[in-house]
Formats: sequence, C-alpha cells, structure tokens
Amino acid sequence: MADTTYITHDPSPQSEADEIFRLAVEACPNGMVMTDSAGRILLANTEIERLFGYQRSKLIDQTIEILLPERLHGTHLRHRAAFARHPEHRPLGHNRQLLCRHRDGSKFPVEIGLYPINSGKAVLVLSMIIDITERRRMDRLKDEFVSTVSHELRTPLTSIAASLGLLTGGAAGTLPEPAARLIHIAESNDKRLVRLINDILDIEKIESGQVSFKFKRFDARPLIEQLIEASRSYADGFHVHLRLDAEAAAGEMYADPDRLSQVITNLLSNAIKFSPPDGEVVVAIEQDEHGVRIAVCDHGQGIPRPFRSRAFEKFAQADASDARQKTGTGLGLSIVKQIVSRLGGTVGFDDAIGGGTIFCIELPSWAKVAARESDTGGDPHAARILLCEDNLDVAYALRDRLRPAGFSTDFAHSPADAITRARAIHYGAILVDLDLPDGDGIELIQALRAQPEIFKTPIVVMSADGARDKTAGPHLVHKTKYSSLAAASSDGKAHSLATQMQHGLDGRPHSKIGEITSAARRTFARAVTAS
Repeated sequence: MADTTYITHDPSPQSEADEIFRLAVEACPNGMVMTDSAGRILLANTEIERLFGYQRSKLIDQTIEILLPERLHGTHLRHRAAFARHPEHRPLGHNRQLLCRHRDGSKFPVEIGLYPINSGKAVLVLSMIIDITERRRMDRLKDEFVSTVSHELRTPLTSIAASLGLLTGGAAGTLPEPAARLIHIAESNDKRLVRLINDILDIEKIESGQVSFKFKRFDARPLIEQLIEASRSYADGFHVHLRLDAEAAAGEMYADPDRLSQVITNLLSNAIKFSPPDGEVVVAIEQDEHGVRIAVCDHGQGIPRPFRSRAFEKFAQADASDARQKTGTGLGLSIVKQIVSRLGGTVGFDDAIGGGTIFCIELPSWAKVAARESDTGGDPHAARILLCEDNLDVAYALRDRLRPAGFSTDFAHSPADAITRARAIHYGAILVDLDLPDGDGIELIQALRAQPEIFKTPIVVMSADGARDKTAGPHLVHKTKYSSLAAASSDGKAHSLATQMQHGLDGRPHSKIGEITSAARRTFARAVTAS
C-alpha cells in the first residue's frame, strides 16, 4: 500500500502582510494609482474604478494620461518627465489640482498627492487622487455668501450707521430723551454688526490667501506706542488705563507692520473689554537671540479653563456670565492666530500674576532673519544665486529646490538689500519678485543694470498674475509682458524674457538658467495654491 502524503498550506508572515496591504489599499477612501517610470499603470484600487468608470483590467499597462482630457496630454507628459528627473514627495493638502476625464467623457476636478517609491530596480510613483467636485461647489457657495455679506449687508449697514451718527450729533435737532436712547441702542448694535461682517470678511480673505503681506524691517516699539495712543479713547470708555512697559525693548523685526498692527489692536481691544474699571493693561516688548516677544497683560477674570482649548477657534466665546456681557464676534483671536502664523510667529496665553491673562506673540527678529539670508548650508563651491523675495516661506522653499541642482541661494528682502548684496558678491543669476516692499521690481532691475558689477548677470523675473485663475498659480513673466522691462537691459534693446532667461546680456548661453526658472515656477505655483 502506497503512502499518502497530505500537504497543507501554511501562510507565511510575508504573504499575510501582502494580503493586509492589499486590503488596506482597497479600503482606502482615496483613489490610488501606482505607475512605473514610463507612466504605465501597475496598480489601481476600487476607488479609482469608481471615480473614472474603468474596470481595473482596462487600466493596467495603460499610461496615466488615459485619465486626463486629451488636450492636457502634452502638458502632463512634460510635467511627468520633470518629476522623473527630480522625484520628491508632494503630499495631499497642498491644493495641487488637476482636471481629469471619466470614461464617459465628462470632466471633473481632483486633488493629487505624489509619492515616489524606490523599489530597488526603479522608481515607482504612487498617486493619491481625491475628487474635489463637492469642495469646489462649497467654495463657490462660500464666495457667493462672502460677496452677499460684503455688498448686500455691509453697504446698507454703513449707510445706517452714518445716518444714526448724524441724528446723534443733532443734525435733525435736539431729540427727546427716549428717542435719543433708542437711537443710541440702534447705533451701538449697527456698529456691532459692522464689526462682525468685517471680521468675517477678514478671516475669509486670510484663509483664502487674498490678504497680501508686505514684509519689511522695522522697530516694534514705535509702532506699539502709536497703537496704544490710538486705543486710549476706546479704553477711556471702559475706564481702563493703558501703558507701555518702561523696559520695553526696541524689538527690531522683519514683518508686515500693518498686519502686526491688526494683531496688537485686537489683543488690546480684548484686554480692555475684560479689564475691571480702573484696571490697567500693560504691553511689554522683549528681544533676545531667538526673536521678539510682545505681551499684552490685563487683570480681568482670566480665561475659564474649560474654554482654553477653544480660545483661538472661530466664533468661540467663553460661557462665563461676565464674558457673555462683553460684545464681540468671537473671531478676533482666530484672526490674530492666522495673521501671526503668516508672519512666521506663534501666539499663546497664560495666567497673569495676581489674576488676568497675558497674551504673547513671538516673531522672528531682524537679526535672526538676516543670519539666514546667506546660504551657508549648501556646497561652498556651488554656483550662487541672489533671490529678491520678501516671502520667507517661498524663499526657503526655492532654496531647498535649487540645492539639489547645484545652487546656493542668498536672500534679499528689499531693493536696498538686493543692490548691496549684488555689488559685494558675484552671483550667477538674480531672481526678482516684481512685488517687493519699499520699491518696485522693475525699478530694482533698472537699478541693478546701472551697476557695472552686475552688467552681464542674467536676471529672472517672477510675477503673479491675479487675473488668472488661482489654481494656475504665479508664472514667470511672458514675452508679451516683458516690454515694460526693456529699459532694464544694459544696451537699451528689448530682450524677450525667454532670451534673458536662457542667455546673458552678452549673448552667451547660460545652461543652468533653465533649471533655475523651472525650480522657481514649481515653487511659486505650490506657494500660491497652498495659500
């Protein structure tokens, strides 16, 4: 009798891990597509089938362009080739949007995240895809709401406030006491509604990136002194005293003074409202090697502990009876946090000694910003570029993009800084943002070209065109827009921007300028769509 051997399958840990991974990919609520270096689809999950209407078997081995409208194929091929040369993580959440095509021919917007994976043999790309049709619809509704609030509510309320002010001022004669009291109540509530509308519009503009920030070098102390004086009449209405701490530092910083004024005014207003009669609000300024610290201290009842985690949320207001008696929109601190974040700082609060609250904002000092202007972290023998850009986030992002291409990037935050640096250091190229504080980019180019040391240095111009759709992002100035810069060339001839980017003014080619402009284009497109 022959022996019978029974073979049973014992799944290995590796096969179990593979199955768990497969199930995770299938369960992912986002579309997932894996492509090889040639753009061929190797993997697609169930969500991709749902989004695009294709069976998975019909997508495998097809190029990724099958998911795009035909008119975008050429552009996407170029983008794919550029990404293959410099693969990097481009995660979701940066508003990287694209128009895709369903199997039935309909088109819909998506947001995409790109994740290169080194398999050992080749670099694969995992794409995460989210349908943002509903998000776009909600954005349109929000825009319509903001437009309605701005035009249909604020305008008539402003007119009402003006009329009530005239009545209060006696333009229609002396009013009986009961009528004057009613007019005063109406005027007070009208002003409250106007403040609410203004706060809603402010926070919407900040969140959507429509608020421009003009960074410059300045001392915080004179600005704080002006804001305290401007707030005295408001404080007098609450019988509250304001003062600047006698030991306040100068607070030399690099920020937007107008936006910082908005922050300090909001904090002063809050401190005044929640201070007891005859109370005092003190503003202190400290400076060290880490930055500038501005503190606004009151001696009111303080912030209730259950409310502290929500203090900076929109429309958040403490439930304490005293807090509810104070008029406010619940948006002030949220606006403060968003502005401070855009200024590159932080904001927080703590209990004051003897009761009350201290709100503190910390911002980079000018010394700290200036120390990072020179690129000391790259190859000391790399070609050096000067970037004239006041937005630090964009400047650092571009520096990071140019380092792998063999460039070191120094910063200049104003036209004066740019000219000083360009005269002292030989740069292979100069990148100029046309929208600079304390001067115009075109005037800066003219001033640079007037310097003998910079006569032949190629200049790359960067400009954001607000008329274009926001998702298109900023772009390098086109040839048709370059006529206004003709005077910037050394010989007075009108050079097209394309020629200026690829050649020096002596006509010799600069092989690396194309890499610079490509990095600048990608960085500025990302910066705007993320805002």
